Amino acid sequence: MSVTLDAAGPVATLTVDPPADGYDRAVRDGLSLAAAELTSRHPEVRAVIVAGGAAGFGSGWSPAALEDDAMLREILGPIGEGFDALAGVPQPTVAAIGGAAHSAGLELALACDIRVAAEDATFAMPETGDGLVPRGGGTQRLPRAVGRAQALRLLLTGEVIDAAEALRIGLVSEVVPAGDLAGAARAVAETIASRGPLATRFAKEAVMRGVEAPLQEALRLELELTVLLQTTADRAEGVNAFVERRDPEFTGE
Repeated sequence: MSVTLDAAGPVATLTVDPPADGYDRAVRDGLSLAAAELTSRHPEVRAVIVAGGAAGFGSGWSPAALEDDAMLREILGPIGEGFDALAGVPQPTVAAIGGAAHSAGLELALACDIRVAAEDATFAMPETGDGLVPRGGGTQRLPRAVGRAQALRLLLTGEVIDAAEALRIGLVSEVVPAGDLAGAARAVAETIASRGPLATRFAKEAVMRGVEAPLQEALRLELELTVLLQTTADRAEGVNAFVERRDPEFTGE
């Protein structure tokens, strides 16, 4: 199976291991199914690590996924659907990126909230060299992650950048030795999982919805989520723990 989900505990691990010839319908469907499961069946999961297979996040789409035939498009559906589903899960997601994250592999990373990279990781969006445009959200999520100028640089030149450059332009938030990648991503995920689960989900929602809205509308959204959070048991527990000078015990309610 190219997509597997281990959701046994507050930190889940979603492993994406695309076939040798690239991302295909099975990967797309696997991501969509895993996202649906995280959203509806695992309220105990507070953070998700997204990890690649032996070859990292991968270097692109399969030839079948890039076919322009109308019938094949109807069969496959929008090939970026799985990335959209992953981006929409309520739990914060942490990408652990080692090796290549090119084309669809980079689009997978961009669908995650936080990106941690190994020193050997490389990043590229090479589609224009083949006369193509990225199809899995790359033209939209990349500028939102690194800004328009850096996104256009990568999209229009197809340049391959290393982890240090990815850190410099804000594509990733941390670079670690390859042997420390899994531990570094888990440390970030466990830190998130130790905090109020409703608060972290609301904070993610406020950012993801608010960044596309006018400032005043986004501020209203922030206020609405704050008011909603005030009605929860977790909010009361946080206040009580502060007053009693102890660590809070959040339940997600």
